[in-house]
Amino acid sequence: MLVACNDTGKWNGIAFSKASENVKIKTSELKEVPADSYVPEEDLFFDVSVDMDFMYPKETGDSVACSTINRYLITQLLNQPDGATQQEAIDGYIQKKQAEFKAEEYMVTCYDHVTGDATYGRKGIINYTFAEDFFGGGAHPVQNVIVRRFRATTGEPVGLWDVFIDSCSTSLKNLLTERLMDQMNVKTLEDLKEIGFLDMVDMFIPENFWMEADTLTFFFNQYEIAPYAMGQTSLSFSYDELKPYMK
Repeated sequence: MLVACNDTGKWNGIAFSKASENVKIKTSELKEVPADSYVPEEDLFFDVSVDMDFMYPKETGDSVACSTINRYLITQLLNQPDGATQQEAIDGYIQKKQAEFKAEEYMVTCYDHVTGDATYGRKGIINYTFAEDFFGGGAHPVQNVIVRRFRATTGEPVGLWDVFIDSCSTSLKNLLTERLMDQMNVKTLEDLKEIGFLDMVDMFIPENFWMEADTLTFFFNQYEIAPYAMGQTSLSFSYDELKPYMK
């Protein structure tokens, strides 16, 4: 069990603790080999793991904020029924992935590793990073990251437009594009497109962002603004830079 602690008053007495489960089974034990299928000589495996932070009150007793955040993690990130316990949600997620794998025709090593990490952020904000590393027999593995924020006092999710002014959308997109050009050391949008960014899509304001102590960092997954080979992209700003756009 891993527990992270901080000032009780500032963080409303919330601590983090890991809940984990891993299932690794030979593919041949889960399903029959389809007729005329090529199967490599080495053993193939179905490998799924979940390793997630959940919220706990530091003091004895119930915490509404902890319960609210945990319910969000279970229903919105693990896609399990409201009312499920943490262990039930993790087991349900793994069972769903196993059922999906058994329904497929391919006989390959398949892995799906899920992690959830909570960190203390700016002014009573808890940042939560939910990452899924998946490989199911395609050309390459894929990682998808979801970032969410919660108020430590209530457990309430903090959305994009809870932080930013609605009318600033165009200005904020321009700011993101300019920071991306600076980061890639290019001068124009056409230069960005030549190296693979924003060639097939326009810049957008992602729901994935961390509100850290001194900076706010936007995060783009693979394929969102560039091809797979360009990887994931993070763009960071000081709060002074973003102040004109923030509520």
